[in-house]
Amino acid sequence: MSADEKGLLTAAFEALGPERVTRGLEASGHSWDDCFLALAISGEPDVLAQELGTRWRKERIISARLGVRVEVLNAVVRTWDHHEGTFRALAAEWLELNGTAVPTGPVVGA
Repeated sequence: MSADEKGLLTAAFEALGPERVTRGLEASGHSWDDCFLALAISGEPDVLAQELGTRWRKERIISARLGVRVEVLNAVVRTWDHHEGTFRALAAEWLELNGTAVPTGPVVGA
């Protein structure tokens, strides 16, 4: 992962804050129904997807809501979808630096 990509993800984590990053790491899916951002923002599956409905510029809506550039949000989506292990490791590192307990993976059977 490049320093630029790491910077974009860190910006997203800072905008979300430790509680929402921790909640997002409970995700196991890769759609707007159950991805990292869906759980981080809404706290439960399907809520964000329903809120976004059929809008075709979902990234722009969410980036405005979080107060980050679309580029930051795209980095989150891309890394979560294609390099989830790396994403989780960086999020865990960020949470440790912010004094927060770190989940190790999605909650199974909950």
